[in-house]
Amino acid sequence: MSHGDYYQELSRAREPAQRAGWRHRLEQWLRFELTCAALRPHPGDHIVDLGCGPAALAAYLHPHPARYLGVERHPAVVDHARQTLATLSSDANLLHADLFDPRVDAAGPFTLAIAIGALVDGRASTRAQRAERASAHVRRVLELAGQGAALFVLDQTALDADPIRSLEPALLGIHEHELRAIATELSQPLTLAQPIAGEWMVLAGARPANFDALAERATCGERVLERWRAAGGHDPADHTWLWWVAGEHSRAFDAFAKVPLNHPRHALLKARLELMDA
Repeated sequence: MSHGDYYQELSRAREPAQRAGWRHRLEQWLRFELTCAALRPHPGDHIVDLGCGPAALAAYLHPHPARYLGVERHPAVVDHARQTLATLSSDANLLHADLFDPRVDAAGPFTLAIAIGALVDGRASTRAQRAERASAHVRRVLELAGQGAALFVLDQTALDADPIRSLEPALLGIHEHELRAIATELSQPLTLAQPIAGEWMVLAGARPANFDALAERATCGERVLERWRAAGGHDPADHTWLWWVAGEHSRAFDAFAKVPLNHPRHALLKARLELMDA
């Protein structure tokens, strides 16, 4: 699949989470909730959301009074981001640009820099190219963050171990040793955790200091479900999916017990939960 075709396909997806490249809205919301818990945005903050996709994070934050700038370079997704921001009354803006564009710097300074999945860019690469691009991406986010940064990036080690996902050129990640090397090079401590299997949550700066993503994951998941229920999301299959993604075994099995046998996702969820016990 070509670079353009990949993003054209995403742009036609059914819901914002899928248009951003994620499998399910609750999975995306868990990343948002963990990010908010770590960075604690408040009035007066200026947030830059790098690789914002359809600006779903801005919608999730709404009506939070912090200023928001979404940065997105793919035209097919930018149109959806504009539609999202047009529905919000908060101070939210969009820049159609690459995250390395000087216009991003000119729009700052920013107190918080966020990048959730921005390495998913559709280009095939050699190992050396991947390492260079991944490291440049992480450094750029850290450079823009005044008080705190939060990134979600795929764990390249887990990606290499998956024979299916490793064939998709749009999926790029980073190894733990590469993240450690960046921290050493910049003399900037990074907090690394995997609250979602196969992904690094990377935190830096004073704002998220001492945040424990694994310890806070269940609480963040409960807040996601509260929001989902308020939006009419009462399907226990969705709840099961969230806890499975989060690696919360007991909660996943408790939710699955409420999924009817004739539910169209029953067999799939059962197979995935069996993998958790393997």
